[in-house]
Amino acid sequence: MNCKISNGSHRGSTFKINKQFLTSLVESSHMENEVNVEKIRQYISKFVTYPDHEMDVFLKRLTKRIIPKGGFLLQAGQVCDYVAFINKGHFRSLCLVNNEEETYNFYFDSNFLTDYPSFLSRQPSTESHQALEEAEVLLINYNDMQRIYREIPAWEKFGRLIAEYIIIGIAERNRSMLFMSPEERYLNLMKTRPKVIANIPQHYIASYLGIQPESLSRIRKRLATAKRI
Repeated sequence: MNCKISNGSHRGSTFKINKQFLTSLVESSHMENEVNVEKIRQYISKFVTYPDHEMDVFLKRLTKRIIPKGGFLLQAGQVCDYVAFINKGHFRSLCLVNNEEETYNFYFDSNFLTDYPSFLSRQPSTESHQALEEAEVLLINYNDMQRIYREIPAWEKFGRLIAEYIIIGIAERNRSMLFMSPEERYLNLMKTRPKVIANIPQHYIASYLGIQPESLSRIRKRLATAKRI
């Protein structure tokens, strides 16, 4: 997808950037909530297992932010300086294509969220990350992540595995856009990502599928008539 940097505004999109969302971000001190720590620890353990002292090096670098509904964790034109773990809530990533807002992906609780090309290259991002409900995220910034890699090289394995996981997801989405019909993409979304169907407004799902909301309505009606949904 060829996304355009908006230089601080989303012309032609369905929302406007509100600076109060940026100032309303609440950042806590280093992590102390055991429930939060356990949640991210369990997620990391899906990929790799670390001794407690090595895990603690990572956990102690995390900071917490509360993002209000409709607020932005990242906006196009900014350098993505974080890898975020979504502790609560869900987000969409979006960008501008021909001055029109396009939804690129959705991210739910107990998953990581970042713009890896911007995070790794230190170049401005072409996408924005918007909370679709009040969300709590745990952040580690670029400099801290690089410091951890130097102090404990084993963490580089985790970084590589997460990057591979994201790349696979991007490849699968690109294949679906190239080789599946809109109806097939919707059925595949129902099968593989039921959280999207259950929690995301239809007009955002339509954008994600690369179709207009009216087209999605016709697909849903056709599938309902055929008793496939």
